[in-house]
Amino acid sequence: MLKNLIINNIALIDRLDIDFQSGLTVLSGETGSGKSIIIDSLAFVLGERADKTLIKYGEESAEVTALFEAETDCPVLAKLAEYGYGADTEILLNRKMSVSGKNEIRINGKTATLSMLKEICSELSDIFGQGQHLSLLDEKNQLSVLDAFCDFRGADTELRSVWYNKLSDVNRQLKSFGGSDAERERLSDILKFQIDEIKSAELDEQEENELLAAHKRMVNAEKIASAVNVAADSLSAELGAINRISDAVSSLRQIAGLEDSAAELADRLQTARIEIEDVAASLDDLLEAVDFSPSEADRMEARLEKIRQLKRKYGGSVAEALDFLKNAEAQYDNLLNCSERIEKLNIEKRAILSKMYDLATAKSQERKRTAEELAKKILQELSELGMRGTHFEVEFYGENDFDSFAASPSADGFDKVRFLMSANIGEPLKPLSKVISGGEMSRFMLAVKNITALAEKIPTMVFDEIDTGISGNMAQMVANKLAHVSHNKQNGYQCIVITHLPQICAMADCNLYINKYEKDGKTFTSVDRLTTLEQRSEEVARLMGSVGQHALVNARELIDWSENYKKSI
Repeated sequence: MLKNLIINNIALIDRLDIDFQSGLTVLSGETGSGKSIIIDSLAFVLGERADKTLIKYGEESAEVTALFEAETDCPVLAKLAEYGYGADTEILLNRKMSVSGKNEIRINGKTATLSMLKEICSELSDIFGQGQHLSLLDEKNQLSVLDAFCDFRGADTELRSVWYNKLSDVNRQLKSFGGSDAERERLSDILKFQIDEIKSAELDEQEENELLAAHKRMVNAEKIASAVNVAADSLSAELGAINRISDAVSSLRQIAGLEDSAAELADRLQTARIEIEDVAASLDDLLEAVDFSPSEADRMEARLEKIRQLKRKYGGSVAEALDFLKNAEAQYDNLLNCSERIEKLNIEKRAILSKMYDLATAKSQERKRTAEELAKKILQELSELGMRGTHFEVEFYGENDFDSFAASPSADGFDKVRFLMSANIGEPLKPLSKVISGGEMSRFMLAVKNITALAEKIPTMVFDEIDTGISGNMAQMVANKLAHVSHNKQNGYQCIVITHLPQICAMADCNLYINKYEKDGKTFTSVDRLTTLEQRSEEVARLMGSVGQHALVNARELIDWSENYKKSI
């Protein structure tokens, strides 16, 4: 059960520290006071989507902490131990979210992932929000409700986790061969075209680098030629470096007999002259290299464009295009020699489908058996909620032969179900969405949730405005049902309910009044525990819509009646 909930910086809530107890806890207050925000905060710490818009305006982060106490036989303790969070019966959950997007989850003080939190909390609490009325009208969700009560004895896990995965693997292999004969032929044609296109281009990484370098020279040919000409003139012209050095060598040799170092210096200059003459020759070669003919320029541009085109189509680089070619050739060869392999895979696929069909049949048989029990339980619950003339059935429809299943195999099996109901004697059964009213839907959901909680041994059930569409005697019946399920010593669970009905408020073991107030130009939400009879009577009277002393008398009478009713359970 939920023992404590601490909320920081959620919507209008600055900080709330709420203690909970066993039995029936009722949250009431004016519309817009923040009742649903408390439930949203609980849902957040239990693993629901982190909505940053819930962070209080002006704050950078929000945080919720919840303390649960589990029974020693609660299945969640085994999961806690499995994940290394200990097996203590007190379970502390903490979750933070920030405007920047940073989130943090802790279980018993240790960091956890969102998937771990959801898995653990799925057996701690179930929250029934206002939107779930509509979700149960969807036939896909109706199958999920039925499955929650089924004991598939491993058939569901084996079908979903073993054989469906094997089927997916075989289908993946078959898909690699192109599927049908026509698809394989189309894939072969595509691969052949791609292979021929890449091979005919004779791609080479070294060639691309050389072409890019040559293209760069071509684009800058005028600038290069101008610079080379200046350099060549500086060396080879009449007054250039080569002739000037020759003059210097001649002058030094004339004084070689007079100065010992002159000959050495002349030899060194002669060596430099030879090197400069070589540079001058290289400059002439360079001038010829940057002299591109129009036809050569066109050829270079066309080749580079072809390389760019193939890179765009096959991976972004020459190396990746060549890797694509290698893989395409392997796939093409595989397709040319795939007949035997495909035949073996199809035989394997049919064997897998046969096993899946057997498991789906076992699931279907269990569903049909359970559907009868579920219908009886729901009718019993509805009878206790004032819907004694109701008739309810789970209808199975759709094809269930092997060929139909093999054409569209599913890990859920082949069953399609819909909930049929007649709310009045003599009326025909029709799909739930066609016949149920808002008030009936609230009671139907309470019936289903009650059965779900008992079957799954969920210790805490939260109802956000279960009273939608009901009033009068029906409201009293819902209040009585909530009292029964929250006080049953063997199969009961903790109930936390948001309500606008005086009958449910009067039945509470704990009344929490949610109030909205202003302070320093800001709006806040507070929670007050109504502990005295006078406080409880005033709130019940407010929900009755009455004022004055007579209203308080009526409210006290309703509270007294409710207290006596709970003692009789």
